[in-house]
Amino acid sequence: MRKNIKTKVKFSVESLLFGIENPRGNIEQVLFAMKMAEYEGIENCNRLAKLSFGDDTVNKAFSGAVAMDETLILGHEGWSDSTLHLCIRSGRSAVRIATGHFPSQEIVMFEDYREAILLHKLSEKEIEEVFNELWNNMDMLQPKSKFLWREDIE
Repeated sequence: MRKNIKTKVKFSVESLLFGIENPRGNIEQVLFAMKMAEYEGIENCNRLAKLSFGDDTVNKAFSGAVAMDETLILGHEGWSDSTLHLCIRSGRSAVRIATGHFPSQEIVMFEDYREAILLHKLSEKEIEEVFNELWNNMDMLQPKSKFLWREDIE
């Protein structure tokens, strides 16, 4: 189930994990998330979601460039803290956008994103809005209780 967010930057969040005790998901996305989490120093990646923007050009490559598959948020949510990493998955590579830490609400922006050549990039203010909305609504990142088949969603 997608949830639409009410901020200046229009986006929706879709959790990509399912299962309560031992969350699982699409193998390709989960393996990517595990590798990215390890690279970013996130020990236990227990959150994975796809962000879809109202503007289809956000985080998309120019025609003929390497395709950008999807914008993902991954990380760890603990009892009193969380570390979330925002990135763009592109096949086997990635563009790191930012990492946010809660409760300190510290956001670290990455040069990778600033230097990426994309149709439309989020501003630092828009990235901050995304993290604030996620921190205020962490339930959006919770794994789904069960796997939903495509026909269950439509």
